Amino acid sequence: MANESTYAGIAGLVANIYDLAVLTAQEGNVVAPFVTVFNQTGSAPRVFGAYSGGTFAAVAEDADMSAQAFNASASGTITPATYGSQVLLTQRRIKSDPANAQAEAGRYLGETAAAHIDTNLAGLFASFTGGTVGSAGGTLSWDNILRAQAYLRSNKVFGRYTVILHPVQWYHLTSGTAGVPTFIDNPALKESIINGFYQASFSNMDFFADANIASGTAAVAGMFAKPAIALDMRQAFTINPQWNASYSGSGAWELNASMEYGYGVYRPIYGVKMIGTSA
Repeated sequence: MANESTYAGIAGLVANIYDLAVLTAQEGNVVAPFVTVFNQTGSAPRVFGAYSGGTFAAVAEDADMSAQAFNASASGTITPATYGSQVLLTQRRIKSDPANAQAEAGRYLGETAAAHIDTNLAGLFASFTGGTVGSAGGTLSWDNILRAQAYLRSNKVFGRYTVILHPVQWYHLTSGTAGVPTFIDNPALKESIINGFYQASFSNMDFFADANIASGTAAVAGMFAKPAIALDMRQAFTINPQWNASYSGSGAWELNASMEYGYGVYRPIYGVKMIGTSA
């Protein structure tokens, strides 16, 4: 036999599509680099909790210390799910326009995956319990930003804070002629793969603009430290090709992209929700 349609005939194409899709998926994830990420196999839900313990007290010279309670209690569950998307490339399209088909499929699958994860993570900002600033219909101000920072400091949340806003919220913050602080750049972020979303830094806070935040008169942005949100990856983004011989008479390759993950608010007090119009 000769001229069989086998995977070998498209192996290089699929590899290039996969590489481009993965790169696009990484570049489009604004929130994910700044959250707590778990990696494990299996699909069992992750139950997480927090410890409670005792306090320090004065100890007499002739006293023997007594153990105090140190117990963990469940505070939440993250249940993973599988998500997928498919692109179908016909033999005609592959033969006549392989380069563009490759680029289009890679961008589409990568952007779809990135937007899906990022939208889900950004949707968790509304569940932060560390404080709330701003109001529906109003525009976020620098007073709101500094108040949110004060909430986190008062909650004894350690670390550098990530601030992710809708692009229009960032515009309202920076379009004024007065009251806008002098920004600095974080070199590590400017040189990272998400530099296109990085805006500026100020007072131990890094600012990003993310269009995957749901828009509206009460768009919810977030200021948070890394433990606020958890992303529980069970199966990384992958593409499985499958030959469909009956499609279009001459056959087609189905590029089946999938990933399995769970997400949730991990330490809600480690984040502050910021409400303001994105109009």
